[in-house]
Amino acid sequence: METVGNLGEAVTKVLTKKGGAKFNQSVELIINVRDVDLSKPENRFTEVVELPHGLGSKPRRVAVIASGNLAYESSRSPYVDKVFERNEVEALIGNKKAAKKVAREYDYFLVEPSLVPVVARALGASLGPLGKAPIPIPPNQDINSLSSKYKKSVTVKMRKVPQVSCVIGEEGMKTSELLENAQTVLNRVVEKLDRKWQNVKSVYIKKTMGEPIKVMTR
Repeated sequence: METVGNLGEAVTKVLTKKGGAKFNQSVELIINVRDVDLSKPENRFTEVVELPHGLGSKPRRVAVIASGNLAYESSRSPYVDKVFERNEVEALIGNKKAAKKVAREYDYFLVEPSLVPVVARALGASLGPLGKAPIPIPPNQDINSLSSKYKKSVTVKMRKVPQVSCVIGEEGMKTSELLENAQTVLNRVVEKLDRKWQNVKSVYIKKTMGEPIKVMTR
């Protein structure tokens, strides 16, 4: 396993390594944490991080669950992959197979606040195991900008093991873009740690089918 001196060098090494897949591989960031007691709820977290440069040709799939004008505006947004109205969600109640399929198909579910209870009944049991949850749409929020944000976001979490891992883009992106995406995620994770950088054990960058490259940490 190769070790490099900094994050930028690691990203460059990953992108220039030959071999592997015949498809455009994702680039992943792995952060190992130390001296954190995960039996304490305050040390566990789940965060949505908006990546400055998105995810290249593999953006997140965003669904909106809404009614009336909000459903109409959502259907016009280029960042919304699917709009579900109330009757479509109610049809999923009690239909576990269909609910699981919908839960797997989309990464983020933006929900009109009045419909959150219905969504919880219809999809709650399917979303939970996937680490997903309905996201209430704030009042007077522009659905176009909100869905655009989630389109280029990733969810980072630390629950049972002292590690955070997520996709930060793909190999077709510029080195500078991947570096900024990686730094954004790393900074957010460090913010959540009690002793900040002292809790970071190691950081790795890798492609989907490539060997991880270790970044020197403090």
